[in-house]
Amino acid sequence: MSTTAKQVGAYSQNQRETETVRETEARALINCASRLVAAQDVNNGFEYYINAIKHNQELWTLFQVMLADPQNPLPRDLKITLLNLSRYVDKVSLRASAEYNPDLLNSLIDINKQIAAGLSVTPPAEAQAGASA
Repeated sequence: MSTTAKQVGAYSQNQRETETVRETEARALINCASRLVAAQDVNNGFEYYINAIKHNQELWTLFQVMLADPQNPLPRDLKITLLNLSRYVDKVSLRASAEYNPDLLNSLIDINKQIAAGLSVTPPAEAQAGASA
């Protein structure tokens, strides 16, 4: 079994029973953003910095796998936009790792927070389904 497949399995296994997938994804993004913020503190050291970037990049790799799944119900345009965003995350992560430049983490932090905020908003169809249940 590949490392990514193991990570997808662990991701799914750790999802809380009372949490929606959106809530789990938002929580994971916020967790990564918090680690990246802490990684900007030079007192935490280079190893913490690299591990925070790596952890964030692993999460985005999981998103890439899920977005590439033909069974993924998201609209095609949204999947393409998110896949392009994930390429940007990969590019910035590589650059930040190579340069040891904590300021480069700002865009990754902002992306994670913005996507998490969007995931935290209940889409109208889900809100109506919840109201009728």
